[in-house]
Formats: sequence, structure tokens, C-alpha cells
Amino acid sequence: MRQEIKFGVIGTSHRGQGLIRQYLKLKECKITALCDCYERLVKQAHDIIGDGNVRCYTDHRRMLREADIDAVCVFTEPERNVPTSCDALAAGKHVLCEVPLCYNIEDCWRMVLAVEKSGLKFQLAEQVRFHPCMQAWKQMVDDGRLGHVLFVRGEYLHPLPEDWFWVDAKTGEKIPLAKAKRHPHKRKGRVWTLEHPIWYLPHELSPLLRVLDDRVVTVACMATRKRSYVYPWFPHADIEVATMRTRKDTVLNLAAGFTAPNYPKIGYGYHWYQMMGSKGSVETPRSNRDKSKMWFADSFMNDPAEATWEFNQYKTPLEALQSGHGGVDYWPMATFIESIIKDTTPAMDVYQSAESAAPAIMAGLSVEQACRCLEVPDFRPNARRKSGVAPNR
Repeated sequence: MRQEIKFGVIGTSHRGQGLIRQYLKLKECKITALCDCYERLVKQAHDIIGDGNVRCYTDHRRMLREADIDAVCVFTEPERNVPTSCDALAAGKHVLCEVPLCYNIEDCWRMVLAVEKSGLKFQLAEQVRFHPCMQAWKQMVDDGRLGHVLFVRGEYLHPLPEDWFWVDAKTGEKIPLAKAKRHPHKRKGRVWTLEHPIWYLPHELSPLLRVLDDRVVTVACMATRKRSYVYPWFPHADIEVATMRTRKDTVLNLAAGFTAPNYPKIGYGYHWYQMMGSKGSVETPRSNRDKSKMWFADSFMNDPAEATWEFNQYKTPLEALQSGHGGVDYWPMATFIESIIKDTTPAMDVYQSAESAAPAIMAGLSVEQACRCLEVPDFRPNARRKSGVAPNR
């Protein structure tokens, strides 16, 4: 008999609604409750599901007390992810949480300890780690084809249009900048809380650390001035670039920005990755006209060979091929459900989640401390810290 996991969704804005549409196609997923502080957004999500039995809430704690759910999807603003996830774990619910996990180290520890004490499943819904190119690169690294990985570069550049900066405090609707000046109920959107663009690195760190099977131990970061050149009224840097070293001795150079114009067009994110090893290198495309590339030192190659890494349409579930971001949005929820049913470790557990968030958080602190090199905490239980016990500081 097929097992069905009953989910409550906390956060039903544009991203949440898009994921709801995709999750409805998963046979083991049944959404039975919805919650958002904006009633308009809850109603929109309810209309998407089209099931009168789905219960709607504007208070997530009430939903956790009353709704018939086994797990929750937390699709809130990053600064609310950890408090909301901890509330769900305390209520006995498994948690799938959107990215980034959080913006401070204290919340990383709070999340780790809450999961350890609960014994429940927690997974971060970072999807790029499931991309075919990352799966191919991981196999290359595991097989030793790239040798020792020496240097890795990554970029996430996502230029935001002006209507992403303000929202209506009563409805949650986005407000164009021209109207925001006179709007009676405006409030700042979530991009204002992203004080350091480098904080938004889950889509770079998560897949790369999975490929390397590694974690970051030290980080330093530089930034442009603390005011945008693109939007002079916006008080955050246009670009921040972090240099990191991992436990296994790989150097990473990662950049993030949310204002500077970049192809393909404004409002769309752009990812780029390059991995250089002692025996070869791989690289993703730089533009829509470009191809991925790979080069091996012992293969008599004068130039890199073009490569295309895609999902096998004969082996990949149709629900995955139809999901967002090129077919990767399916996998966080699908693997999370599998971990619940089979009682296995989630594909991106709380330790990997903290290891993707903390280096970016420390990078922001490095900017504030004149680019000083800082150590990144180790969140896994060890000889100095038992599971469920806070570290001595």
C-alpha cells in the first residue's frame, strides 16, 4: 500500500505557489493545510489546489496545533526560516525548508540543535545540487578523473527589477518603485534584509560542497561600497566576492550580486561554475550560446571539449522533467519524502544546510571586519560536542 505524507505549507507567495503546483504531482505528497500572514496569498494557493478540505491559516502555530499534517514546507523569508522550522519540529513535524537557511550563526546552531533533539527529518530545499552537471562532476571527482580539486569558482548574479524592493503590507503584492513613494501601506521587501549579497550562496556552496564531499573551514571576503551604484537609494553592495578554503584543501572563489545588470535579462538569476583539478577541469556555460566544457591533462587535449549534461528523459520521472529550474525543483521534495518513508538521512540534512549557510554568513562578517580571514564553525557532533548539546564558547 502506498504511503502518503500529509504536508502543511507555510508561506504561499509566488515561490510557494509555484512549488505547490509541482508538489501536487507527487503521488506520496498530500497538501492538507496552508498558511501565510496574507489571506490573499492563502486563498490563491487554496484555489491552485482546488480541494475544499484543505485548511487555511494566517497563524502557523495554530496550523501546527490543529491541522492533520505529518510535515511542513517552510517557504518564508530567510530571517523567519529557523524560528518557524523550530516551531514545527517542536510540534513533532518533519521540515522541508527553503533557501537560504538563515543570516546568522546563532540560527545555524539553533537549527542544528533543534533537529538533533527532535529526532525528526530536516532538509533544505536547495535544488542545484541535483542538476545533471553536478551529478556528473561528483562522479568525476569520486572516480579521481579530475585528480585533487585545487580551485573552484562560482557566481550567482541575479539583477532585480525595481518592483522587487517594496510590497503592500496588507496584501503582500509587489509595489513598483514609482508608486512606492506615495503608497500608504508600503513596506520593504525581503531583499532589504539581505544586507550582504554573499549571504545568498546556497546555490553555489551546496552543489559544490556535495561534489567535493567537503566543508569550508576559513573565509575572507571583499565588496564594493555599502551603497549600490545601480540603485543609489539601495544601501547594500552591488557585488561581494568570497575566497574560502575547505577541510580537504580546495580553494573556492564565489561571487554574488543582486543589482548589477547581467545577461540573459533583468529578473533572472545566472549561475556559473568552474572546477580545476590536478588532472583536469570542468566548466558550465557562460551564456545561452555557450556549452559546458571539460578538459583532461592525460587525454592529449589541446582545447576543452564541449559537453552537455542533461537529465535522461527515459529514466527521469515525468514530474521531474516538468518541474521548475530545468527539472531540479522536483528533487528536494521527492528525496525528502523518500527519507521519511524509508527512515533514512535526508539528501541535504541539517549539517549540510548549516555548512552551506555559515561560510556565507562569515563572509559577510569578513566584509565588516576589513576583509579579515575568519574560521567557520564545525556543526557536526565530535569529541568536544555531543549531539543535542550546545557548543562551549
